[in-house]
Amino acid sequence: MTEKNFFLSIKNQLPKGKFVQKIENKFNSGFTDVIIINEKYPLFIELKAPSKGNTFKVEPSQISTHLRIQANNYVSFFLAQAPSKTVLYLFEGGKLCEFLASKDLATFSVSPTTEALLTFGSLDDCLGCANRKVASILQR
Repeated sequence: MTEKNFFLSIKNQLPKGKFVQKIENKFNSGFTDVIIINEKYPLFIELKAPSKGNTFKVEPSQISTHLRIQANNYVSFFLAQAPSKTVLYLFEGGKLCEFLASKDLATFSVSPTTEALLTFGSLDDCLGCANRKVASILQR
């Protein structure tokens, strides 16, 4: 599945009235793919569909963006679709990118033990977890 199809699948799963905006920005590469507001918090999410098997590629500009979001006391996410297409994996963007940068990596594989994994399961599970994470940061 392509990232475009992954986005359309997510958009179709969200209840009507929920805010979802695909970000098309050729002038500032690396910014997250979508913003979703399904409760009251904006979720900055990078979508990842597998490139080969269970491997996901992360561009240097994406690493930079997620690290800058984290440095500004906010949180971003990677939402990766398992090759089976039935399970989604949610990662904390800044922490995943710190790990990738420290190991000089440009790819990661998903499993329950992958660095910076927050949760895995359905779209509702992942978005609920992301909302709780943002709420905990904003309430500090």
